[in-house]
Amino acid sequence: MKKKMFSKFSNILHNAVEALAPQLSLKEEFVHHWKSVTAFFMDNKGQKLPIDQTQIPEHLEQMVVLLKEEELNAELDSTGPCMEYLLQHKLLDTLYSLGRTDHPPGMKQIVLQFFTKLLSRLKQPILAHVSVHRAVNRLVKACGEVQAAPTESEEIQFLCTVCSLIKSTPYLVNFFIEVPKLNSDARKTSLTKDAPRPETGAGHMAQSADIPANSPDTRTTHITSPNTANGPCSTGRNFSLMNSLLSLSHSADSRVAVKACEGLMLCSSLPEETAASWIIHDTRFCTEMTQRLIEAYLKLPAFISPADLENAEAKWGLDVITESEDHKTFLGKRHLVSFLSWLDYCDQLISIANPMVAKSLAKSIRELFLNVIMEPSVLQASEAGATLATAYLNRCLRTVCSPELLSEFCFFILGHERLPEQIGETTPEIRHRLIERCNHLSEELSLVTLKLFDTLLQKDDEHIMHNLVLRNLLGRNYYKVTPVVSEEVNSAQDKEDNSKTPNDTSLGKEDNIKQDSKEKPSVNRSSSRTEVHKIVNCFLALLPEQLKSSYQTADSGYDMYLRDAHKQYRHICEMTDPWSWPKEPVVIKRFVVDDFYEGAFLRMLLDKMSHLLEQSYPVNLQLTSVVARLALLPHPNLTEYLLDPFLPVTDGTRTLFAVFQKLSSEIRNKLHAQSDLSQQLVNVRRQLMGTSTNLHHLRPRPKFCQGYEDQNQLEAIIVMEEFCKELSAIAFVKHHSEVNRPS
Repeated sequence: MKKKMFSKFSNILHNAVEALAPQLSLKEEFVHHWKSVTAFFMDNKGQKLPIDQTQIPEHLEQMVVLLKEEELNAELDSTGPCMEYLLQHKLLDTLYSLGRTDHPPGMKQIVLQFFTKLLSRLKQPILAHVSVHRAVNRLVKACGEVQAAPTESEEIQFLCTVCSLIKSTPYLVNFFIEVPKLNSDARKTSLTKDAPRPETGAGHMAQSADIPANSPDTRTTHITSPNTANGPCSTGRNFSLMNSLLSLSHSADSRVAVKACEGLMLCSSLPEETAASWIIHDTRFCTEMTQRLIEAYLKLPAFISPADLENAEAKWGLDVITESEDHKTFLGKRHLVSFLSWLDYCDQLISIANPMVAKSLAKSIRELFLNVIMEPSVLQASEAGATLATAYLNRCLRTVCSPELLSEFCFFILGHERLPEQIGETTPEIRHRLIERCNHLSEELSLVTLKLFDTLLQKDDEHIMHNLVLRNLLGRNYYKVTPVVSEEVNSAQDKEDNSKTPNDTSLGKEDNIKQDSKEKPSVNRSSSRTEVHKIVNCFLALLPEQLKSSYQTADSGYDMYLRDAHKQYRHICEMTDPWSWPKEPVVIKRFVVDDFYEGAFLRMLLDKMSHLLEQSYPVNLQLTSVVARLALLPHPNLTEYLLDPFLPVTDGTRTLFAVFQKLSSEIRNKLHAQSDLSQQLVNVRRQLMGTSTNLHHLRPRPKFCQGYEDQNQLEAIIVMEEFCKELSAIAFVKHHSEVNRPS
């Protein structure tokens, strides 16, 4: 205590003496403060006074103030005497050496603060000077050497200051990349190594050894030895700034870790190709980012409620869930949020990174995480394990937005194939198995897989739509070419058809469907308003009036479907405009095949639609959601295949409307005999409906039975009624948009 009081008294006395001293020039005052710093080390050898009991912090602070004052008074692009003294006498190198020894205790912290203030307060581009960037680079390498060091806050503040300077002047990054000195022969060899490498990471290592990238041997190597993919030890080159930031990103202090991650984002987004190449090949950046994602995934809970997983919101940043909060919500939420937050960080980083870095990191995530960890989890034999893994994959897909990472997820799930799919095709295995599982006996596994495809169809990636659906429709092999009939014959046929009367009037519009479906389409249906009314009426008339419970409750909800369809179609058109889809149905030669095959995905959907009465209510809701997303896509081949009841098709070709017709007939055969059917449907609807009349806002309910023979069938009829209204609204909105489209 006495020593502390004496130190304060000494400081006051020293300041008073300086105040009474004659006025000095800026340089003389600057030199005075610097010599006062060096004098301390000459006069106090062997003493271990804490830094706060010395005059060093005040002297260094005054030196920065004097440099700033000199800069304000100096002419533009000129160097003042104080700055010249700092550069010529290599003051920063001396300060680095003093800070490296951390004597007196706390000296490193003060040196870091001095460097930070010097670089951030001065507007002069001093970092390009050799006396500055050499000392700064040496200090950068000293950051992150010790985990949980007392100077972590000052270290990250200093590194972020350097990053911001490099971001504004990207070429400065070259001062922080060290190349080992080579002789002439070795230098020639190094030039060939510096050329861009086509493959990095797990796939490149596997290919070099002629081993598949997803074999068990390579999987073990990749996880246990991630640094073998790309590390600074392989070439001797060192990117000190990236390495220090990577080290500090593991800090237990979340604020330090977040700032380190921000610094990594700044460095990875630099436009300099040299820096991007060195980040990929000479640092552990890509591997370490992926390894942390793997570690977070392996900590995820072995059981989690689907609702908790769906509702979990996680954004990268300072949102930290404590262990006590974890138990208050659901067990494992902390690990789930940690995993999703890191995935969100990787996604954000890839979205802004240099294209070379973005592609390399996305590829690393696919090779080390998706292929090695996620694929075996999804394909496992255990139903419970496969269900959970598919749910996690779906949640990951919802988080991913960056084009590069989204493409890797899509290629992982669907493969790269773009030519027409063949019957019995089973590659890639994960795509084949996922489509198969949509018809799995386990309702939970089937439902979560349908949700995965629903999420895929919402993503902004043309390959998804092409691989799942379009590649088998672009040849237009489903279309049956019919001879053109003259308008006179058509009009006579229309009069003949209109003169006929249905034998059974109790079914209302149902008997007209078969007649309408036999009519030949006009030459240009897209320009005829009457044609879209026929299409709308075909879907609305699929069910007879006595099976339509919405009309009996005076709440059809058709207007809401129109509004929703208009909003969703506009959004989808904005998403698909860059893909340059045609405006009229096309036939592309390389997609023409002998026999039409709709593809495994469309076949699965049509099969499930045909079994609507046998499936549970949640599965039917999710199924109709997937089909509706396909129907909204503005590709003319897909539109006519799904939404045109009058489309002439080749023998053996199923369309969505044909499936509905068969289903409608099955419904009438099974349920028409029940006298109180209409009232049963009204009661079931009231039990299912919430405040919204939209099909996909119908609330799932627990199984119950109140005297009805088959509750699922009644619910399926309601789902079909709502879905027909939704499809008719989509058809109307599409037609309206096409008519109003500028030619």
